[in-house]
Amino acid sequence: MAKKVVIVDEELTPTVLATKKVKRGSMIWLLLIFAALIAAAIYLPEITAYVSQKLGLDIEIPNEIVTPGNDDTDDDNSNDDEAPELQKYALTADLSFTVDNLTLSNFEVTEQQITFNIANNGTEAIDLSEMHYYLNMYSTDVEGADTLLERIKVADNIINAGGNISVTYNIKATGITEVAFLEISEEEYPAYVADADEAGNATLVCQKDYETVTYSLNNNQVFSIIDNYVVPTNDPNYNVFYGTYQTLAATYSTISGVSSNVSTDEANMYFVTNINLRTVVDGTINNDIYYPLNTDAKVMKFELEAQGYTCS
Repeated sequence: MAKKVVIVDEELTPTVLATKKVKRGSMIWLLLIFAALIAAAIYLPEITAYVSQKLGLDIEIPNEIVTPGNDDTDDDNSNDDEAPELQKYALTADLSFTVDNLTLSNFEVTEQQITFNIANNGTEAIDLSEMHYYLNMYSTDVEGADTLLERIKVADNIINAGGNISVTYNIKATGITEVAFLEISEEEYPAYVADADEAGNATLVCQKDYETVTYSLNNNQVFSIIDNYVVPTNDPNYNVFYGTYQTLAATYSTISGVSSNVSTDEANMYFVTNINLRTVVDGTINNDIYYPLNTDAKVMKFELEAQGYTCS
C-alpha cells in the first residue's frame, strides 16, 4: 500500500511529500529490462515471423530498416538519365544502318575521300544544313578499344521524303574500321575559349587548302570575319577559281557591311572578303562558315574542324 501524504497544519512548516530509498535490487531489474528490450529489437523479425505463422497472419517483414534520407532506391535510379552507349558499325562493303529516319549505306573509302548514300525514310523533306548530324570514324586496336580518327559534319543537302542522295567528303583519316552516325547539339560541343587581351578581344583562325578564315571575337563571340583565299597561278584549276571568285566578289559587295575583291600578281590570285557582322543582316550571305553575330567560338571551332579545317 502506498504511503499517505502527511501535511502539518503549522505556519511556515516544511511539508514532506515522501521519501524513497533506492534499493540495490532495483538497479539489477533495470539492467535486465534494458537487456530484454535490446534482445527484442534484434530478434524482432524472427519473433514476428513466428507469431505470423502461428496466427495465420500475412505480415510483411522488411529485409532491412530504411532510415529517412538513406533510401537505396535512389541508387537504383541513379543511372536512369545516362545517355545510351553510342552505336558503332563495322565498316564493311555491305554496311547499312538506320538512325532516326535516315538510312546510310554503300560506303566507299578511298585514300582521301569517303562516299556513302543517305535515304530519307520519313514523310517530310530533311534539310541537313539545319541539323547537326556527324559521321564519326574510328580505328580499333587488337584489344578492341576504339580511337576516334576524324569527324565530319554531314550537311549542305536537302533529301526529299522517300529520296536518296550520295555524298562525298574529303578525309584525312586512314585505317577506318568503324563508323557512327549521330546528332550532336551545340550544347554538347566541347568548351573552347580563345586567348584574349584585357578587353576581351581575340581571334579564331581556321585554315583549309587555299583558304584562311579569321574570326574576330569579343568575349569569345564573333563580330567580324575576314575570308582570304590565296590561289597559286600555276594551279590546274586557276581559271575556274578566278571566274568563281570574280562572281562571288561582285555579289558580296552589294551587301551592306560586306566588302569583297579579287586581285592578282605574278604568283597568286587573292580573293578577300571582309564582313562586319554588326551591320550584315543575318541570312543575306549564303555561306555556312559565315556565322551570325555573337556565335560562340566553340561552335565555329567544332563545326569547322568537322569540315576539314584546322583551327587555333
